[in-house]
Amino acid sequence: MTNPREDLRATEQAIHHDAKTIVELEEQKAQLDPTDAEVERISDKVQDIASKLSDKTAAEQELVAEIQAPEKRRRRN
Repeated sequence: MTNPREDLRATEQAIHHDAKTIVELEEQKAQLDPTDAEVERISDKVQDIASKLSDKTAAEQELVAEIQAPEKRRRRN
């Protein structure tokens, strides 16, 4: 059985890593001439990471809702 809190922490770490990677790539790209072929390669990599990031943030929201559900039920009672 998985632990939602552990899954949330792992997801948060993955999101943080992806965001940091995007920042680093964008900083690299900013140092290049826009006509450099490397700019396109970096842009493609950023796009790939960003598209996966959306799935991770959605999973994070689901985990938060799962973790908070028992507390919300207690408040209603």
